[in-house]
Amino acid sequence: MFGKLFKREDPGKQQAAQSAGAEVKSEKPREIHAAVGRELVVTYKEDPDWVWKLKQVQRPSEQGKDIRDFRVYDASVAAGRGVAVRNFESLDAHPELVLYHGWLNKKNNDVQLSAGAAQEQRTN
Repeated sequence: MFGKLFKREDPGKQQAAQSAGAEVKSEKPREIHAAVGRELVVTYKEDPDWVWKLKQVQRPSEQGKDIRDFRVYDASVAAGRGVAVRNFESLDAHPELVLYHGWLNKKNNDVQLSAGAAQEQRTN
């Protein structure tokens, strides 16, 4: 009776799919992570009002289960150019929209950031 309500994925199936080279699903755009925003404000001396308006897309990293690769972009600039950012891979075709990219350890909030193509153009 409750089998249909509480479906559980077989963990063996998930591991088999990942080890078979199945594509890893990236997540939809969201507000930037607090650790990423803090790094941008403190280390990169960005304007906090601007930073907290940015969006981030991420996907699981090959480095470990708690590590996420991410890209930071300005949603208003993407919308102005007619680019619909739905996931991490959406920005592959538009690297000029990526302000920052790097990885985030969600367990201990370690962040490694690098400037993207859009950020390099912005500072020049």
